[in-house]
Amino acid sequence: MRILLLTSRLPYPPYRGDKLKIFNLIKQLSKRGHEITLLSFISSKDELQYVTMLKEYCSEVKTIYLPVWKSILNCICNIPANKPFQVAYYKSKTFKRQIENEFESKQFDIVHVHLIRMAQYMKDFRIPRILDLTDAGSLYLERFLNTNKNIIYKLLLKTELTRLSKYEKILEYFNRCLVCSAVDKEFLLKNAPKAKIDLLYNGIDLDYFTNTQNVEREPNRIIFTGNMSYFPNSDGVHYFVKEIFPLIKKQIQDAKLYIVGKDPPPSILKLAQHDIIITGFVHDIKDYYLKSSVVIAPIRFGAGTLNKILEPMALGVPVVTSFIGVEGLPVETGRDILIADTPEDFANAVVKVLKDPDMQKRLSENAKNIVRSLYDWKIIAEQLESYYYENLGKHL
Repeated sequence: MRILLLTSRLPYPPYRGDKLKIFNLIKQLSKRGHEITLLSFISSKDELQYVTMLKEYCSEVKTIYLPVWKSILNCICNIPANKPFQVAYYKSKTFKRQIENEFESKQFDIVHVHLIRMAQYMKDFRIPRILDLTDAGSLYLERFLNTNKNIIYKLLLKTELTRLSKYEKILEYFNRCLVCSAVDKEFLLKNAPKAKIDLLYNGIDLDYFTNTQNVEREPNRIIFTGNMSYFPNSDGVHYFVKEIFPLIKKQIQDAKLYIVGKDPPPSILKLAQHDIIITGFVHDIKDYYLKSSVVIAPIRFGAGTLNKILEPMALGVPVVTSFIGVEGLPVETGRDILIADTPEDFANAVVKVLKDPDMQKRLSENAKNIVRSLYDWKIIAEQLESYYYENLGKHL
């Protein structure tokens, strides 16, 4: 099958989030014999160094340079308009012309569009097309709005939420839309009731996230992972350090917290002390997981499925998270994972895991079984492939 893949960011290096997902799907689809043409924005010429790595799996990789200053100008010009700013940010006549050139020079079977910000480029083309949303952007913004206390920021969020909620009607122009949880699906159907929405889980590279190492866990070591420039992660860190960690320390004095992830802002760097270690980016996240006794994900808003939950589950490291953190995952608290929302309940759940070896073992084994049966990228690529074939030859 010949696939045209449109992305707003070059999916390399595949460290986190949307880059990680798209890279692994490209990798698996390539192994299954599909011919992929990747068309992606880059915001820096430095990113061109990664094209060679992607060509290992893509027949062609073409990039459109969109500097940040131009994206910001797009957003300024968009103020009187009704489009979401995240859509305006990626507006480009050059990108659209490149798509037209691709259609003139090559026959594609299907177009895979990643994220709603890129939907603007395929609304009017008559070719089978799939919109991979990952999660419901309006749900994410609604939750963000409800937790934010800054008046100016709330006004901006409300404006973007209003615009995005209306814009999500564009889902109805695609043969199929994909999200990673039923919660996101139901939320999107409010704004686009005629859209065809199905599930495509986020995945895990089980060739990597398998515990074959003889690593000894450090007692009372707690770990939080994620891209620290992503606000739900930085918010979760501050929430845990200020409201939950002191409660844990009252019961386990030698508890230590490791905050692991790229681009920690100054506000997080200031949290460092003898029992709070901030590493920044690490090359082998698996080693940090395996040395820890429990992974925490006190996420207060967001949408979709979190890698910071699936990765430790695959490795058999116990996880304590909020209800939002596991929304859409087929897990049961006390069996596969521990779920708590108040600071007191969250702290008690972490202490329970740290003090109970039998619970650690039970959570570890059950979590591994769930991830290996549902979240292997090979399985997810097969599901995506089936969606492709179901939509071949269909035009809206």
